[in-house]
Amino acid sequence: MKIRVPKYLNKFKCIADKCEDTCCAGWEIVIDEETYDYYENLSGSFGERLRSEIINDGEDNIFVLKNGNCAFLNENKLCDIYNELGEDGLCYTCKKYPRYMEEFGNLREIGISLSCPEAARIMLGDSNKMEFELNENDEFITSYNDIDAMLFIDLMQCRNIIFNILQNGNIDLNIRAAIILDFAKEVQDKIDEDDLTSLKTIKERYMDKNFINKTSDDLNKTIRDKEQWYTDIEEYFYVFKGLKHINNNDPLGLDKVLYYIKSSAENKDIYLDKYKEFKKFYKDNMYKFENILVYFVFRYFMKSVFDYDVAAKVKTAVVSYLIIKQLCVVRWIESGDLSDEDIVDISHTYSKDIEHLEENIDTLADIFKMNPVFKEDRIINILINFKGV
Repeated sequence: MKIRVPKYLNKFKCIADKCEDTCCAGWEIVIDEETYDYYENLSGSFGERLRSEIINDGEDNIFVLKNGNCAFLNENKLCDIYNELGEDGLCYTCKKYPRYMEEFGNLREIGISLSCPEAARIMLGDSNKMEFELNENDEFITSYNDIDAMLFIDLMQCRNIIFNILQNGNIDLNIRAAIILDFAKEVQDKIDEDDLTSLKTIKERYMDKNFINKTSDDLNKTIRDKEQWYTDIEEYFYVFKGLKHINNNDPLGLDKVLYYIKSSAENKDIYLDKYKEFKKFYKDNMYKFENILVYFVFRYFMKSVFDYDVAAKVKTAVVSYLIIKQLCVVRWIESGDLSDEDIVDISHTYSKDIEHLEENIDTLADIFKMNPVFKEDRIINILINFKGV
């Protein structure tokens, strides 16, 4: 089995009760069948307690939440199951989190989720390019995914091209994001036409530095539609308000951003001017947003080998980047500062609230197809208006 991981994975170590948040709150934990059977047959008082704190929601067995917390999270922010039974007593989700894993035949990719504050600190704290390493072990492969091998190879090459574009520090990050949107659209069109042979030409073009530089220059000269970007970015936040959230108290602060957008209704330059000020303030830290984009591409892009929806995966990355950046700007407007801990807080909360409910990711993929504000040219118009920020 080949295993690909981001190089920062080995730096991660759970800081347990020292964490400012807890992974044992805010979401329901699904118990895998093997662990559920173990709990069902566990003797003694702790076995009885386990069974009393598990319910079936109609589909899965889950731990009961009490005031938003797992029933086994104690007052010291530690896990009673771990304390009583050790790591082997944890269900699969609790053992692995914040690690996530995807398998493609003989390739397994493992990363750590942005939803964990410590993982977010590691990811966002490294100003070097995010790199990945490929190793191999002796693990026997019991089954292969039913995937198109040629498409898999093409998509892996496409993802590498996207990484190279996103990590080209000579080009403004918003322009880089716009370029990968165009690239993904071209790839998607050929997949929809069942014309994989044409992907070779597209890939070669986007690997050409001269083409990338010319595309960047053309995008820089693109005429901005301020009226369109203003209404579109407002719609983004209404769309995200309509998703499911970890609680009903606006955990991301979406209403705050909408307030600032609406307060600039008569003079849209006010909002853009704030971005220009933020750019100057945060110019030495823009790599953090690059790392966010790379994270989302690594986590989701190759899933398109299963559903053939390349465009949705890239839009998930770019739109998530835009939403997180808006939240950061508003935090900066309100406090006059944006510390490393601020962006960790915003990013991990976004991931925990939006990304960790798979239904949200699926819903967004559908919305990207149906809602015209998420067409590539409209997203690019927002990026161009926020260019350099």
